[in-house]
Amino acid sequence: MREPWRPDPAPAIAAFAAPTPIRHARPVWVDLDALFAHDPAGDQAVVDGLDLTGRARGLLLEWRRGARGDWLGVVNYQIHYADGRPQPTIWSEQLVPATALTPRTDSVHLG
Repeated sequence: MREPWRPDPAPAIAAFAAPTPIRHARPVWVDLDALFAHDPAGDQAVVDGLDLTGRARGLLLEWRRGARGDWLGVVNYQIHYADGRPQPTIWSEQLVPATALTPRTDSVHLG
């Protein structure tokens, strides 16, 4: 298992669970398989539904700390439709566990 990605330490003046802002949005990959639970017993094919598998391009806006000490990224990310529509849907300011985020090195914009 890979080591989860964590933010840089918060500034000394910040409270323990204060948001850790990022100067510029950082490109990330969102692991949709890790983010969305899958129950094969309840499957029903929906041709025009959202494709919640694989990785999605995202932009990390800031880090938040959960009450259990876990890190959550505030992320804008895109999800494509299963029917192959060219335009994905953009989900803004979503909380994503750090375990579902990895840095992205490409410069492709969302949408």
